[in-house]
Amino acid sequence: MTWVDVFDFLPFGKYAFYIWFSYLTAFGVVGFLFIRTTFIHKTIQKQLRNKYLREAK
Repeated sequence: MTWVDVFDFLPFGKYAFYIWFSYLTAFGVVGFLFIRTTFIHKTIQKQLRNKYLREAK
């Protein structure tokens, strides 16, 4: 098996644009959701930490 054989599937004939655009869109959306969820999680953790620190005093 050569590198040409490994990458032989990349062109996908006349549907290459649609297939690769779909992959790019899917990975972009998943990446965006991951980053957004991480940011929201950190924000909520900070808010809860501040809330419970104030109540403990």
